[in-house]
Amino acid sequence: MAILTDADKQILPLALRQNNGFHIACKWYLREMEPLWYQYAFHQATQGNVTMLAGIAAGKSFGVAASYMIDCMTIPYFRALNTAPTAKQAEIPFEMVMAWIDENERVNRFIDDIALRPYPLIKFINNSEWVFRTAGKGARFIRGLEYDRANYDEAGLDFDGEVVKILRGRLRGVRVDGSQRMARLDVITSPSDAPWLRERFDRGDRDNPDADLSTHLSIRVPTWANTRLAPEQIELMKLEYTDEMIDVEMGANFPDYGVSMFPKSHVAACSDQSLYDAIELALRPETGRPKAGYLVNEHPRYGVIKYEIPPVPDGLYIMAGDPGTDGPPRRNAGVVMVAEISRRPSNVVYFDWVNGMGSYTPFLQSYKYAIQRYRPVLKGLDTTGTQKAINELAFENMGIEVDGINFQRDKNAMLNSLSLAVTNHELCWLPAKGIMRQMFSYSRETDDKKLPQDIVMTLAELAFLMRYTPEQDNSNVPASRGNLKDRRLRSSGRRR
Repeated sequence: MAILTDADKQILPLALRQNNGFHIACKWYLREMEPLWYQYAFHQATQGNVTMLAGIAAGKSFGVAASYMIDCMTIPYFRALNTAPTAKQAEIPFEMVMAWIDENERVNRFIDDIALRPYPLIKFINNSEWVFRTAGKGARFIRGLEYDRANYDEAGLDFDGEVVKILRGRLRGVRVDGSQRMARLDVITSPSDAPWLRERFDRGDRDNPDADLSTHLSIRVPTWANTRLAPEQIELMKLEYTDEMIDVEMGANFPDYGVSMFPKSHVAACSDQSLYDAIELALRPETGRPKAGYLVNEHPRYGVIKYEIPPVPDGLYIMAGDPGTDGPPRRNAGVVMVAEISRRPSNVVYFDWVNGMGSYTPFLQSYKYAIQRYRPVLKGLDTTGTQKAINELAFENMGIEVDGINFQRDKNAMLNSLSLAVTNHELCWLPAKGIMRQMFSYSRETDDKKLPQDIVMTLAELAFLMRYTPEQDNSNVPASRGNLKDRRLRSSGRRR
């Protein structure tokens, strides 16, 4: 047990909720960081269900990290969990805590051990533990254990809310010393269309006449509530988004995109958490070495921006791309996708939301890499209008051969193909924030509102190509697509 200093003996009792000294403990132990009003309110909440809708850079990660850290330091045998749909998101508070522990004698004296594999785990001298791990499909990675307190970060990506139900069942029991566990469930996220999230927020919303404030507390924190951000920094963030996205991503308001072309429940069904779990288990196995060929890159604001699952020997692959020179989350960001289509549902095994940095070269490099890695039988790329020059560049400078798609003529057919694939659950992808947001918000009526739609168009290309693969009957291909059909068949013949 750590030897308490005179300062510890005074500050640790103050840090307990009943003594309202959370801000004092933060300032002393966490490198002079004093919580903002909503971070203080988040920690002090006595309700068993706390929901926070937060804009980007609103300081939610600090609020979570500081609150859970102080609980672990002050309550013996406390068990805490930070989870999220993805491992990167689940580990953001861990990275922040490590900065507080490193070369900070006021804190590291309370740390017994820190493990990194297969997932981060902090053990405290007072026998408290803090786990950072992705939930997995159906909360497969967090079943079987009991916790005092759990935080579900970016919970809005979980459309059906199944993980929340399972988490609630994990918050129970007594600690080793016989004291009752806290049984508090925190949900922190940017707003989404998930029905359960809106219902949960309403239960703790003081402005809702039907709220139950004895069991629920809800807090809305827009980006501009973070007074540590300079006004010019906030304005630069706004430049990345449309007005609708500013309202959601920065204002922390629930989205109101109207009627989407793609039913939200079906989009959620096609956003397959098990694809992410496969990558997570490959990269972080319980035993043995990580498997080669898997990759996932996540942006702290935009979620998963790239992932890849290695090809299988008997796989049949198609690919599509939407060129762009900008970067996520803006409209003109390039997108490259590959789908394995030998079985249904077909899975998107390669996704790259490309940061072009003002050039088409990063997009073309990603496109060429996907061709070499997956050897697709069909390679879709828009070859009309302004994209015609990209097609020529791909041929001349990069040595890429593509199957041209006429967006001007076939756009409606592609969108209809995607609509059928989504409603029939024939095409699945990892639950990446960018994919889900664009699919939720897209409609033909809003097509001209400059909403980002590059991911939707790339998925539409894939769904369109799925209908005319060499493995299927191509006798019904319209005559206007004859050249594309012939080229596909020749390509398949060369490969075999």
